[in-house]
Amino acid sequence: MWDLLLVALSLLIALGWVVVLVVSRRNVSLVPSLGRSEGNEDRLTVSVIVPARNEAKVLPATLESLLAQRGLRKEVILVDDHSTDGTELIASLYLDRGVVYVRPPRTPEGWMGKSWACHFGYLNSRGEWLVFVDADSRMMDERLLGDAIGTAVAKGIDAFSLIPRLSTDRIASRVVLPTLLMLMYFFAPPSKSNDPSERLAFFFGAFIAVRRSAYEAVGGHASVRSELLDDKALGELLKASGKRTALIDASERFEAEFAGTFRDHLGGMMRLFTQYALDEAKRRGNPFQRLSRYLVGGLLFLGGPIALPLLAIATAQNPLVVGVSLTPLLALLASQALYLRWMGERVRYAPLAPLAHLVILLALIRVSASTLKGKAEVRWHGRTYVADLRGGTLKLG
Repeated sequence: MWDLLLVALSLLIALGWVVVLVVSRRNVSLVPSLGRSEGNEDRLTVSVIVPARNEAKVLPATLESLLAQRGLRKEVILVDDHSTDGTELIASLYLDRGVVYVRPPRTPEGWMGKSWACHFGYLNSRGEWLVFVDADSRMMDERLLGDAIGTAVAKGIDAFSLIPRLSTDRIASRVVLPTLLMLMYFFAPPSKSNDPSERLAFFFGAFIAVRRSAYEAVGGHASVRSELLDDKALGELLKASGKRTALIDASERFEAEFAGTFRDHLGGMMRLFTQYALDEAKRRGNPFQRLSRYLVGGLLFLGGPIALPLLAIATAQNPLVVGVSLTPLLALLASQALYLRWMGERVRYAPLAPLAHLVILLALIRVSASTLKGKAEVRWHGRTYVADLRGGTLKLG
């Protein structure tokens, strides 16, 4: 009976990873790619707002790529979100090239850091379009911004986001991102952003563009000031208000960074799961029940590929059972290798996939445990966020 259970679980998990790979890739393929625009975007003024917190190392590349954009009138507004790493010095090198440098007052009560920085950038802008770009993002050709705005104008889009190519310059990103993206695109199909009947608005914070009139109509970042995932909240608010939103694949022409170290990736995962727990607390009052189901699924599909072979070796009498118990591990390694290849990375990092599973599982376990005590703390970009998982509220630590 035990051998039969091992075989059944092994085949189920192996099949699960094949399904996740195929479905996630299909979901991404349904998102339209950014093409070339033949519009007259030079009639528009676009305000590019760059919130930056301790991004001095990557900021020059971002600003250079923005200043190189042609085909439209633009202003680049760098919002120094109380950095302590010399961001102001970097900004001073670009003032004579047109970059506007602003430093907002202390973050008010009830606001999250990035939302406040984006809002302050908006207050200092004058463009008909507002484009919020992360400080660690790079546009890889000089027509990207013009093509993006031109496409939106031609199609009557009010707000849109670009899917970037996520940077894999660091080993942690090569290990974690393939698994993370597979799961993310499986559970939250990005193509739903372009379906007016769907609530989901899959926005990437690395690049969000909004007509000024649409942004002001919904209250802008002030309306999502207390949200941990401001990009998701703003996209869903715009869509729910009847604005036409879109998600466009620009991964061949635009690059951004999700996180650097394994610790950063852990913080990013905790941020995602904590926001989910907050949403559940607002809707149902008790997020543990729903999160515990995800935890069970995570232990099975993320922990199973490693645990099942060990269990089979220790307990199984039939060598065939041991062989079958390896199929989940082989399936996840193959999925990781294929995704690395699609990302333009070397497949030699695929054997490190269990580390990615460990990071995701650890984040899920920590947030699930936090729901029992009713409070979670998340560290992200040098700030601590304290979530009340019973009341569904969030504040800066």
